[in-house]
Amino acid sequence: MITDTHAHLYYPEIMKKLDEIILRAQDKGVDRIIVPAVDIDSSRMVVDLANKYEIIYCAVGIHPCEVNNNTLDAVNEIEKLIQNEKVVAIGEIGLDYYWDASNSDQQKEFFSIQLELGRSYELPVIIHTRNSLSDAIKTVKDKYSENLRGQFHCFSGNLDELKEILLLKDFFISYCGNITYKNFAGLELIKNTPGDRLLSETDSPFLPPVPYRGKTNEPSFITHTLMKISEINQIDYGLLLNKIENNVTDLFFRK
Repeated sequence: MITDTHAHLYYPEIMKKLDEIILRAQDKGVDRIIVPAVDIDSSRMVVDLANKYEIIYCAVGIHPCEVNNNTLDAVNEIEKLIQNEKVVAIGEIGLDYYWDASNSDQQKEFFSIQLELGRSYELPVIIHTRNSLSDAIKTVKDKYSENLRGQFHCFSGNLDELKEILLLKDFFISYCGNITYKNFAGLELIKNTPGDRLLSETDSPFLPPVPYRGKTNEPSFITHTLMKISEINQIDYGLLLNKIENNVTDLFFRK
């Protein structure tokens, strides 16, 4: 069993061949795919996809790059969508200072409110942290309680930031296909991420692993990233899959 915890399957290049993509994923052992949204429109889309395909679950939320295009009333719409049983998380939320740091206060406000939404409904949060990890960790700590749990997706921080996150109970780390690239400089991060805090993701259609670099990423490619983690950490591949699936179930599918 493998779960792709982060695949944006609503992009046009994926939607037009989604049935094929899902079949290829299943052939590789992927039996669950979590599709995170970035705004109200995509939140509605991912709920529709999850209702249509048994293999698909979803997360709803406002991405930091979309806060300029939304008012806080959008969070009320997100809250309505949470009622669907296929919604397993709030996301993709967080902070992004790569594209625009001028609205950082607005980003933090959206992030904090959506963290509170996750805490109130006891749903995990999927966190985006491009060039913003230190502030994102601080914001999570400000809202932290036993009811707040989540995933720092596509992790690219430093060892000190990794250690800070690992001190937070029920927060997990995931890595993408870029860890298979020759210029990847984060081997020590992977080596220092315990197996009981790892999740699996592709971030499709972005960051395809070798040997698919330059192509549109999809969930079936996830095995290459997982095999690289197995190689880096010198852990049996089957054992790694079991550990990660236990983590995925505990975070997103606990009963």
